[in-house]
Parts: sequence; structure tokens; C-alpha cells
Amino acid sequence: MKKNLIIGLLILVLTFTFAAAVSAEELYNFELKDGASITEESDYWYLKLITPQISGMSDEEQQKKLNDYFESFIDYVSSEYEEDKEYFEENYEGEDSPLFGYEYFYGKVCESNDYFVFKTTLFYAAGSSMAVNEYWTLDKHTGKLTELSDIADRERLTEIRGMIFDAMKQENETGGSFWLDEENFDIAFSYIEEYHHWYVNENGNLVITFDKYEIAPGASGESRFEIADNKAVLIKEEKYSFDLYAGDTVEINESNWFLKITIPVVGGMADKETELAMNTHFEEMANGIIEEFETAVATTEENMNGEDGPHFGYQYGYEILADTEDYFTFKTVAFFSAGSSMTSSEFWTLNKNTGNLVQWEDVVPEGGMEKIYGQIKNEMTAANKTNGSMYFTDDETLTFALVNVPAYHHWYLNKDGKLVIAFDKYEVAVGAMGTPEFVIE
Repeated sequence: MKKNLIIGLLILVLTFTFAAAVSAEELYNFELKDGASITEESDYWYLKLITPQISGMSDEEQQKKLNDYFESFIDYVSSEYEEDKEYFEENYEGEDSPLFGYEYFYGKVCESNDYFVFKTTLFYAAGSSMAVNEYWTLDKHTGKLTELSDIADRERLTEIRGMIFDAMKQENETGGSFWLDEENFDIAFSYIEEYHHWYVNENGNLVITFDKYEIAPGASGESRFEIADNKAVLIKEEKYSFDLYAGDTVEINESNWFLKITIPVVGGMADKETELAMNTHFEEMANGIIEEFETAVATTEENMNGEDGPHFGYQYGYEILADTEDYFTFKTVAFFSAGSSMTSSEFWTLNKNTGNLVQWEDVVPEGGMEKIYGQIKNEMTAANKTNGSMYFTDDETLTFALVNVPAYHHWYLNKDGKLVIAFDKYEVAVGAMGTPEFVIE
């Protein structure tokens, strides 16, 4: 009996010892840090590139190859930037030069007991913006870079392709905007391995990613699908919350003239460069109006010799138009009165899903302006006939006004998510018509 008890205890001790040895498997620890970097800024363009350098991998040759890839990538981006800059310097002068910028950066995505995931992002902005992401999944058990074939074979990828396309269709039924063009989708899906558009998340599930404009309009940003069992689930990020508040204010009230300036400040955007550019623009607009007011006052005082001169006033401010689940829309308004009056507005739509400013190209497909022109002209013509409206329906006036819509920020997305084209006073109608707007169906 005593002998059997000792043998039993010995077996028990050996069992616990073996289990402890298994659970104590040493995992690889990876470290990300800044590598080579390049920074250049001017009044019209900028370059901000920071390469990641990964360490701690078991395969030093693979680690070197990966780090060399990141450094060679910024050499390529730098050369593209220099070519663009040289072109603009040769073809534009001073303030006429387009604004643009390149950024390359990295960040940790997630970490589990099995994997360490980070991504690199190339961002380009020139009016609209574009982000290209690559994901890198490192195996903590092997210390190596994980390949897509380690996670899913070709047969499984075929199944996943179908799951994602079904998820896109279901999303569109509830207000999504995916392009359900199977040929286009198949092209995008065929590149997920080459473009590193996949990773393993903290749940141990495969995630397939698509860059902006790949399978949906630009306003949708990057699309990511988590493969959970036999279903693809669209990953919806937490919504962005934007701040819009009054910055500097100036107010002057005299018997013959007035000035009322409230400079808007926007905050909470994901793209800090665009946020800074917008706030700088608002400040410059306000300063320009202040200078015009000061010039008008000085000229009036010089020429009136104490007599009662003209009455005039200038205003600049902002107004929130829509705050929905997906969009935050506001406008800035410049107003001038001197007997008659003039109102000029700019509209800004921010996407709560991406945190970015919605661009014209995100909303209107190539060639879409022709349909917009047709709808607006038909509505103007009908209004002139039925209710005495006084729109200018000649082709030259309307064409000129519509050409300026994207650059002058004369459009926005309303509370229903519909595109609205807006015109300043006198642009497409007599002054009595005010500032006409048209909801595009």
C-alpha cells in the first residue's frame, strides 16, 4: 500500500513538472523603433518619412531583408516627391503652386500570446488624400514573419473571398456603399498577399484589408473584414468626435460701419495635416476680411472730410449644418453689406468613420458632373417657368459656376447623407434668389 502511494505521488510530481516545462515555452519578444527618417517642409509641400526597424526575430536574414525593404521604400517615396516638386516649381509660381505632401510611418496594430502585428502606412495628400497600408504578422513561437499560406490555403481563400463579398452585399442593404463589381473585387482580392493586406488579430482570426478606393468610395476609407469561423464581419471602428468652436473674435461697431469676426477652429480629426490646413485657411480668410474692412474705413475717412459717409459692414463666422451618425458638416460664411449685400460660403464635411475631410472625389465619380449639370439646369428651367424664379440658365454661366464647385467648397453632405451643390449670391441667379442650393438625387 505504502509502495503504491509513493509511486502515485511520483507520477503526479512528474506530470506537474512536464506541464510546467511545456507552459514555460520561451516566446520571442519583438521590438519596433525608428529607423531612417527624412523631413522637409515648405509653404506648399512637405515630406515626413519615418521607417520602422524590427528586432528580436529568430531569422536574422529575414529580419534584415524586412528592414532593408522599409528603408528602400522611403528612398522610392523621396524620389517621387522630388519629381513632383520639380514639376510644380517649373510650371507654377508662388501662391499658384498646388499643395501636396507625402508621409510614411508605422504603428503597432495588436499583440496576442501568439502574434505581434504592426503596419506601415504611405499617406499622400494633394487636394484629396490616399493611404496605402501594409501589415506584418510575426509569430512569437517561431520568431519569424508569418506568411498568408501559413494561415489559409488556396481553397480556404476561395471560401473567404465569397464570405467577404456576401458581407459587402449585406452591408449595402443597410446603407453601405461598397462597389459590388465582382471583376473589380477579384482584382483587389488577388493582391492581398502581395500587398500585405492581411494580419492575424488579437482573437487569433484572419483579417483581410482593402485600401481606400479599392472596393468602395474614398469616404469609406480602409475596409477590414475579420474572418470569424465561416463568416466575414466588417470591422467598424469607433466613431470620431469632432470639435468646432470659436477661436479669436473681433468686433467693431461704429455709427457708419461694423466688423464682426469669429474664427472657427476644428479639432479631433485623424489627419492632423488637413486639420492644420483647414484652421490656417479659416484664419487667413478672416485676416483678409479684416484688412479689407480697415482699407474701406481708411478710404472713407480720407474722402468724406467729416461728412456722413456710406454705411457698410463685414462679417465672418460659421454654422453647423448636420451632425449625423456618419458625418459632421459645417459652413463658413463671409458677409458684406453696403446698401446691397454679398454672401459667400464654404462647406466642410467630415467623416466620423475615418476622421478625415470628405473630398469631392470620394463622393462624385469621374464623369458625374455631367449628370449634376443636367439635373440642376432642369430644375432651374422648371422653376423659372412655374414660380417666377430668375436663374441664369445659359450654358456658359452654369458651366463656369459648376467648374468652381469642388475648389470653392461649394458642396456638402446633408443630414440625409445626400450631396448638395451650393452657389453664392449672384453666381447663378439674380440677388433676390439669395444663395441657391440643389440636392442631387
